[in-house]
Amino acid sequence: MLLRSPLPRAFWLSLCAAVALPLLAQDPVPPKGAEKKGPDKEVVEKIDLLKECVLDKKMARDADGVAAIDALLQKLQASVEPKDQQAIVKAFDFTLTQGKLRPPETVQLYIAAAAALGQCGVDGAKVLKAAYLNKRYPERREWVPLREVFLRHLGKTKDEAQVKFLCVEARTNHEAALQAAAGEALGNFEDSKDAVRKEIVSILIAKWGEIEEIASQIGSGNMEAQNAQDRRATISDKWSSTLEKLTRQTLRKFTEWQTWFNKNKGQPWP
Repeated sequence: MLLRSPLPRAFWLSLCAAVALPLLAQDPVPPKGAEKKGPDKEVVEKIDLLKECVLDKKMARDADGVAAIDALLQKLQASVEPKDQQAIVKAFDFTLTQGKLRPPETVQLYIAAAAALGQCGVDGAKVLKAAYLNKRYPERREWVPLREVFLRHLGKTKDEAQVKFLCVEARTNHEAALQAAAGEALGNFEDSKDAVRKEIVSILIAKWGEIEEIASQIGSGNMEAQNAQDRRATISDKWSSTLEKLTRQTLRKFTEWQTWFNKNKGQPWP
């Protein structure tokens, strides 16, 4: 014979609810390996070391600083937590903006930081562009080689937001070497959509054509034509290499590029 509880059914339901609600309110146990991680100790140590080297007033520890940058880049490439990645990019920024300015002939520390930033995508692009425009590295002949490095690695970030800036530098910079570097940097956008690639190619060919026209005006004492010839000699190989990457064509002379572009600018590109 079944025995019935003398307590009403409603009582038992309320009791079950009272027991279950606190259990449901507890935070779920995170899966194994999903616990929040603190800062990577090795990243912190290398950043501290890098900053010490940057701030060394005797500028005697740049080699150690370069080694620290290499180690941090390896950590980035092996994948780190977002906060660690941000800290690393800030450390590279610190390298380019703080400490005693190294002479333009001994800038290995800055070159290493720029190369690392070129592997940091959009975040790296912001730092590199700021460094290029920073008056810390003035628009003087002795700083041109380092500023070339900034431009080349700016392109390696593949940040399409920088395409317009690089095109302006390629078209208008008074230093032929910086024009060449900007054009070279634009070759990193070979995987961009047709519209982006066509815009770059159009700008480079138009500017190259202007230089060719002036360079052809050979005459006694024509310094403008001579300067244009020197500029053409500086940019032609690097710009041609960029055009090859963007168009998937193998041409070298300006007239060949001009003819090809006029025929194909309205067509889909490979």
